[in-house]
Amino acid sequence: MGLLDRLSGRKARDEPQVPESVAVPEPVPSLPSTSPHSHALRDVSPNSTLLASAALSAPQGRLYNPYEGLAAQVGTTKHVFRLPDGPEFVFEEEASVRRRDWTQHLQFYCGGGYLAGGVVGVATGLYKFAFDKPEIVTDTLKLKTNRLLNTAGSFARPFSNSCGILGLYFSGFESLFVYQLEPYGLPDNVSTLLAGFASGALFRLPRGPRQAMVAGVVGVVGAGGITALRKLFPTL
Repeated sequence: MGLLDRLSGRKARDEPQVPESVAVPEPVPSLPSTSPHSHALRDVSPNSTLLASAALSAPQGRLYNPYEGLAAQVGTTKHVFRLPDGPEFVFEEEASVRRRDWTQHLQFYCGGGYLAGGVVGVATGLYKFAFDKPEIVTDTLKLKTNRLLNTAGSFARPFSNSCGILGLYFSGFESLFVYQLEPYGLPDNVSTLLAGFASGALFRLPRGPRQAMVAGVVGVVGAGGITALRKLFPTL
């Protein structure tokens, strides 16, 4: 019946009557989104306005182009990345750490002192072997090698053990002074000097109080050298 009604000019009863005075609004063409997330997966050239505004709001850093000098050969679009000037950390706790913890401090100075003492001992043994002539001249290579190893080992063992113990004392006292006295406003350099004095005094304490005081002064001098080296090597 709908087809016959249309051919005969009659309107269907169920069709809604639209008044002539009401205008149906035309659909507005959708504009491209200007949100920054809409361009996240698009390959935009670095000269676009969007990247220029993003570069102004982004933190300053060093620009890096991985295709520098190769764009013409490989035929890729030039991309420029902004690399940060300082180190980046995953967790905020790592960014707030200014020094090693006491266990890492202990391993660093104890192991470093042992190795340094061993190197000094071997060097002293080589000097002793080169300039001190034995009472009985040995011409065979095996006897000379044996005398060289014995001389270097006799100096390397006490030197390495003593320096390792000093590193153990120094790292323990410095960690103690830093964590206990830093809340009262004590500078780190003062804690290092106090740790040097306490380490030297404790190392020589079995030989008497006078020897302990002299060794404490020598420890302060050594701690002052470490403080000066930390300005050049902050990881020391």
